Amino acid sequence: MLEELARVHESLLAVLDELDALTGAASPDETAVASARARLGRLSGQRRRMFDAACNRLSEDASPHVLQRIKTLRELNAAQLAASTTHIGAWGLKQLVEDWHGYVRTAAPMRQSMRDLIAADREILFPMLRSAGTGGAP
Repeated sequence: MLEELARVHESLLAVLDELDALTGAASPDETAVASARARLGRLSGQRRRMFDAACNRLSEDASPHVLQRIKTLRELNAAQLAASTTHIGAWGLKQLVEDWHGYVRTAAPMRQSMRDLIAADREILFPMLRSAGTGGAP
């Protein structure tokens, strides 16, 4: 579980870096942006499913302290998902092409929020998974 989640993190970070580079351009490369956003969506969904499975597994025999940490992580994830859903709804391909600079400005915090979730997974979830013996070295 842990190794697989770490691999998804690395893939997510690579797509986020790709989007950083794409949004550094003066105008959008529609095909590249659409492709990167689609991959980001798939990987984000994969991460979310793995995150939920890990939290469910860890919650089975968890102490109140661990349950509180899991609750905090779930709240962070829910807030990021809501913000991401709103962002995606507001910035379809047509809208981002029409207002590239607006998209660039609003997309950067969204990418950072995904990086923040990955950091929280690594800081909080990974040690709990290691302690529970749920697979892997990361």
